[in-house]
Amino acid sequence: MKLALSCRGIRGSYNQPMRMLLTWVLLACAATASALETARSLAASGAPHLALARVEQLQPGESAAPRWAEWETLRLVLLVDLKRNDEALKRAAALPSSMPSPALRSCLMSATRAAVALGLGARARAYAARLLWQLEPAGEEARAARLLVIESQLADRKGETAFRAMLRYEQDFRPLDRATAGRFVEALLDLGLDKEAVNWLASLGEASATKLRLRMRTGLIGPDSAIAQARAQLGRQSNTGQDIEYWRVLGEAAARQGNGALRVEALEQLLNHYAGNEARSSRTPAQDLWQAYLSEAQTVANRDRLLAGDDVAWSDHAARHLGSKTHESRSLYAYLARNGAKIELRHVAQLQLVFSLYQGGLDHAALHLFSDGNTPAGALDSRTRYLLGEIAETRHMPALAVRFWQGLSAPIAVSTEEWQIRFATAQWRAGALEGATDTMRLLATQHGALPRPAVIRALALGREIAAAGKAGLAEELLAGILPLIAGDLARDALFALGAIAESAAHFARAADYFMRSAIAPVSHSPDAQALQARLAAAVNLARTGFREDARAQFQWVIGNSKDVAQVEHARAELSKL
Repeated sequence: MKLALSCRGIRGSYNQPMRMLLTWVLLACAATASALETARSLAASGAPHLALARVEQLQPGESAAPRWAEWETLRLVLLVDLKRNDEALKRAAALPSSMPSPALRSCLMSATRAAVALGLGARARAYAARLLWQLEPAGEEARAARLLVIESQLADRKGETAFRAMLRYEQDFRPLDRATAGRFVEALLDLGLDKEAVNWLASLGEASATKLRLRMRTGLIGPDSAIAQARAQLGRQSNTGQDIEYWRVLGEAAARQGNGALRVEALEQLLNHYAGNEARSSRTPAQDLWQAYLSEAQTVANRDRLLAGDDVAWSDHAARHLGSKTHESRSLYAYLARNGAKIELRHVAQLQLVFSLYQGGLDHAALHLFSDGNTPAGALDSRTRYLLGEIAETRHMPALAVRFWQGLSAPIAVSTEEWQIRFATAQWRAGALEGATDTMRLLATQHGALPRPAVIRALALGREIAAAGKAGLAEELLAGILPLIAGDLARDALFALGAIAESAAHFARAADYFMRSAIAPVSHSPDAQALQARLAAAVNLARTGFREDARAQFQWVIGNSKDVAQVEHARAELSKL
């Protein structure tokens, strides 16, 4: 009996830690599942960047870990959705062969999409073949994979092969939906396979731009009729996201008519909507627009008897007609921007062309025109570069802003210090962390107080860097310029530094920054910000272990604050000491 009791005692003492371990594992799995579902919900709610940041932070490091494959599936989908296709392909190449089939199929689908987006047709087909022939995809997966194979052939400009694949697809998945039929026709027209595209004429919407384009290309209607119908549809569908294809019709109709001004107008609109991922030809839309500008400029010069080489007359003519014949004037400015004999005149023409596009709501077209059109940034006038950089900054294209602003001194009415911080912000957002850091460190070596606008930008940049998980760097950069900040902004800077240090769990430093912010000699009576800084300092003093110092600050807040919530918070924290 004693032996049995002893054994039960041993078994009980052994099972207890095992039960605790099992409980911990189950809780960890539940937490992982909850985190994964949260990431999926963020992605479904239109926050893909936030969802991806969560995946990168919480996905298990080992592929053998529970639910790693589900995390990886979501990661690849998000990378492709965010057009980070190179990263997606790099991860796809390292997928483990032991991955569960459903997750592997999804990952291969994402890899195929990434390869198509990058124009890597053969690579896309290799991923799709593995998905289709080795993993037995479900019906919808098979349909999507087959369409991606066709897109890969179109990306490689294998028109005849793609056409045969389209016919087989239609045979296997009848009836063909209107959107897919429209895509087939559009792609075949882009490749000059007009007769093949007629196979799906009846499947297109009666008023669709693709049907209008096909009817014109096959001679069923003339360019005049196509222009009239496209203009009518643009009047009905402006800003719906569908109007861009009607501009394509107008551009082709204008080319058939020899209407250079209309062709320029259409190409400007197409370039303004260009996403940068259309593999329609080896030429970019920017190059097509430059060619149209130069051709129309020659036509206008011949018609209005402008002499070759008389750049001043060409410039005067463009300026006089900019309001009434906008596209002709832009064409003349584009010609002078490229071919003007004097650099001063070229610079004026560049600025006038960019400014006219900007005023006309075609700012994206202006960016593409001078970034995709083989025009080195160094060949542009500084004023044009400032304007293009501002457009890129507004359009959330920081890499282009850096490209246009690189090497420029501060513009008029902007201090050198504010310009440096603005440029550093663009560098940071473009991923040039080292360049942004160098720019900010150089700023810290200057003498004298920083102008107020510069400080405001610096604090915003520091908070942005900290929010991206680089609190140490943010603290270093803001602490470096702290001696150059005066007045109420010094208090703001100290408070920002306190928040950054707190986010990195450096509680002693956070308490120091917050206390210095609280006692900064800005006003005679404690205002809301001073009280908030004092309360934050007290919380961090308590975390550091300086209990008496913390108690004194909590009591000070209770005695001086008129904010009920603030006082209650201080009392609750004080009760914990």
